[in-house]
Amino acid sequence: MEIPINAALNEWFKKQTKWKSRADFAREIEINESTLGDYFKGRHQPSPENRQKLFKATGLECFQLTGAEEAPQVELPIPEPEKQEIPWGDVGQQLVVVGQAVAQLGKLLSRPPTPDVVARVQAVEDVLYTLNDELQFFKEGSLHSRKILRQRLNGPDVGYVTTLLKALFDEEKFQNWLAMTTYEIRR
Repeated sequence: MEIPINAALNEWFKKQTKWKSRADFAREIEINESTLGDYFKGRHQPSPENRQKLFKATGLECFQLTGAEEAPQVELPIPEPEKQEIPWGDVGQQLVVVGQAVAQLGKLLSRPPTPDVVARVQAVEDVLYTLNDELQFFKEGSLHSRKILRQRLNGPDVGYVTTLLKALFDEEKFQNWLAMTTYEIRR
């Protein structure tokens, strides 16, 4: 019988000596601390990207990806900012990642349905967790970083995606939303 991922991760962490805390471990392998905590508690399963990071750090077979699980790497172009000089630094890199996640989610939600529903659900889940991890930077970051985020992202696009996600959890609300909305994300 295979032991659950969270049990294997907890057992491994107790035996390892490299990291003194989960926070140190999370920083080192570049996974958001609260997300990693969810893996330790068994609340969520790691995305393929995070499974790869965990496998590299722990060597635990439960994190090793099979060929079918490997997420395709998609490069999405992010438009250059309009004639505005902003000291990007680390904030710029985070914005690029957040922009890619939002664009990828919009692309996933606007595609025609395919018979592989499970793969689509997994893709949306992966994008959602990635987006959450990246938004954590702005949640904990400076006013300046959030100002740059607001300047770079299109508010109506963000509203569209969040409203759609919320509506998907209640079929009646979703059908009403579908009948009322005319907005489309434009790149």
